[in-house]
Amino acid sequence: MTTRVAWLSALIGFAVVPPLVAQTQTEAQLERAAERRFRSAEQFYAGGRHGQALRDFEAILDTMPGSRLADDAALRIARHRFDVEGDPVAAEEMVDRLFRSYPAGDSIPGAHLLLGEIAIRSLPPRPDDAQAEFERTLTAAGPAGSPWSFAALTGIAVIASDFMDDRTAAGALLSALHETGSAPASATERFRARLLLARTLARMGEASAAFGEVAGLRADLLRVIREEAADDAAPAGNEGADDSASELAEEARELATLVSRHRSPGDPAWRFAGAIQPPQRLDRPRRVRFAGGSLHVLDRDTDELQTFTPAGAFEGAIGVEDPWDFVYAPDGTAGGGAAIPVVAVDDALIVGGNVMTLRLENGPEPLRRIRAVTVTPEGYWVWDDREKGVFRFARSGLYLGRVPHPRLNEVHRIERHPAGHLIVVEDRQGVLAFDVEGRRVFHLTRDSGFREPVDVAFDALGNFFVLDRDGPTLGVFDRDFNPLVRLEGEGWSGGSVRRPVSLDVGPDGVLYILDESTRAVAVLR
Repeated sequence: MTTRVAWLSALIGFAVVPPLVAQTQTEAQLERAAERRFRSAEQFYAGGRHGQALRDFEAILDTMPGSRLADDAALRIARHRFDVEGDPVAAEEMVDRLFRSYPAGDSIPGAHLLLGEIAIRSLPPRPDDAQAEFERTLTAAGPAGSPWSFAALTGIAVIASDFMDDRTAAGALLSALHETGSAPASATERFRARLLLARTLARMGEASAAFGEVAGLRADLLRVIREEAADDAAPAGNEGADDSASELAEEARELATLVSRHRSPGDPAWRFAGAIQPPQRLDRPRRVRFAGGSLHVLDRDTDELQTFTPAGAFEGAIGVEDPWDFVYAPDGTAGGGAAIPVVAVDDALIVGGNVMTLRLENGPEPLRRIRAVTVTPEGYWVWDDREKGVFRFARSGLYLGRVPHPRLNEVHRIERHPAGHLIVVEDRQGVLAFDVEGRRVFHLTRDSGFREPVDVAFDALGNFFVLDRDGPTLGVFDRDFNPLVRLEGEGWSGGSVRRPVSLDVGPDGVLYILDESTRAVAVLR
């Protein structure tokens, strides 16, 4: 009996083994087929043949869903939907499929990273959602050297920097730069991370540490140059680095100059370095702004927005009928410091030459007395003199809501503080700042010696500049509105500033002050 049972057991076992072996061989063959298809897709994608690449990735998902590369294929497709096609909905749908089908896949951290990028680049941006996804990336990635850690940490740092949470930003950047050595970040990405760290340390008052980071950028720049050279030699379809080495070097130089300007707290100094005289007389100069590496001047009499090089050479002009204000918004479709003009006229914004009418929620009529505009991460804030309010709009013109503040009357300028506060220059009340809930956090009254404020601006470290026509006076405050320096009279500008109407601060701390008396832009270095 025992012998028979043993014999039957052996026979059953013998009969079962061949199918298991065959199944193992089939799985191995499946993985090899998936690997071949995945490599093919990667090669197609690198060569710019996205359609063929996507067909291969989709084939892996549809015909080889049990492959260890299936979740990678899903992430590649999701990335393409967002990065190339600009379709966040389709990207999120593919990520959701990845989460449901491959909850233990090694692409889960990359999927969370992509969701974070979608959140921060949505309109309006969702920084809280983005930060949560970046933190999930780090949790899912495990060791700091994970391929996803560097991008997640720098994402957290950028969000923290936008809200002036410098300690969080510095901690994330230090971790990204010193704990993720094996992460496949490009030389340009590491350069930008170190540059942001230097700026963050400078904002924290750590000037020596900031200079140390700037000095370290020299070695990083050599890596960027080598990386660009490799990209130039790569086959067609490789887009290469987003920024040229020369542009990055200029950013580092500007930051070093700016840090040195404020190295002795309370004593930043400027000297008159010449004036920029437009080729056509300015009869009603309105505003000056530095953006995209150029200087821009708005004149209401000529109905022109004129552009100059920093050295003062005239570059060109844009005709706009009856303009009131303007800003330059970063152009998300172009690299480097590219920017597009956004001009406020009575009943619209002129964005890069295109008319954008603005309507409030459920409002049949557009705004008709737009007098001031500023650019924000989500789009624009505008002041309408008829509605007596500051309103938020996405880049598309979609109404996003009202910016909370007490009742205002005659507003001449609006700005967004780097921490998100609303800054206004009001005819009777002076300069005011309101937090995101509409509470007043700063008030520079006429009794404080600023009797006729005309404009405000921020430098790259978050320092706050107030220009007053009376005196004329220039006040400089730190990012928390603590006074740093006050300059009064014509002496501080060498007599070049007499009746100022507007100012801006260049990336290296140079002041550009538009004066209606001289009808020129005074440059102070």
